[in-house]
Amino acid sequence: MPNILVIGGTGMLGRPVTFQFIKDGFKVRLLTTRLERAQQIFGDRVEYAVGNVDDPASLEKAMNGCEYVYVNLKGGPTAIEFVRVEDLGSRNIYSAAKAAGIMKIIQITGAHAYEENSDYIYIKVKVEAEKALKASGLTYTILKPSWFYESLPLFMQKGKSVYIGSGKSSFYFLAASDYANIVSRCFQTKAADNKTLTILGPEPMPIPEAMRRFMSIVHPDCTIDHLPIWLARMSATLMFNKRLKAAVKLMTFFDQHDDSEIDNKAEEADRLFGRAPMTIEQWSRVYRKIIKGV
Repeated sequence: MPNILVIGGTGMLGRPVTFQFIKDGFKVRLLTTRLERAQQIFGDRVEYAVGNVDDPASLEKAMNGCEYVYVNLKGGPTAIEFVRVEDLGSRNIYSAAKAAGIMKIIQITGAHAYEENSDYIYIKVKVEAEKALKASGLTYTILKPSWFYESLPLFMQKGKSVYIGSGKSSFYFLAASDYANIVSRCFQTKAADNKTLTILGPEPMPIPEAMRRFMSIVHPDCTIDHLPIWLARMSATLMFNKRLKAAVKLMTFFDQHDDSEIDNKAEEADRLFGRAPMTIEQWSRVYRKIIKGV
């Protein structure tokens, strides 16, 4: 199997993708800024290259001997950091990939990353990265997943689950393991080359409903609270909390948009790979076993 360089392999979504590559027999090299942390996660199952997306020389060195590159970048919480990492960082990756003769590059963006939504910096950087990748001359696949089940535990705070916004928007939540399987298959076929694929889970549901189903299995004694956007925004301002400010902006966007806008865009991914099958109940039971052993 070919060699893959993974950029962004230790986070919530990069980790399951990296493990899927290992399982499928790829030889994996991980670009990391935190070597010890990466080694704690993957041990000797991958090679390591120390570098970052701000350093083109480190990118080219990391790509030496690789045929493929998988990119999973996470910028923020400030606009400057979103641009530095997800826009400019992506462009550095593409330039290095061309210089290194990379055969294929796959990058995750987001299901709602379209020009008409670019008023939000979270979306704008992904749109700009997609444009740059398509113009780069590289063989690519752009993957645009919806919300992940893995985000649900992040809503937990002090024994209760809190969501920001009206909670009316519905999303096709999916499991990172299903997504990881699709990523690996994209590298194993030419059918996904130079395509932009929207990846959705089995059924749409509002965030509060997803939280209710998750918590009924994992945290049945916990409550679900609602925080209006205006109150969350005021709290973030009073506390000078940059991460909360970014979260409020993100939830404001998704309070106004949902997957009914993009569900017709998933047809090609469904045809190539099938709809991501894991239900929220199945995923929650797996998660419960991991954290509680039952």
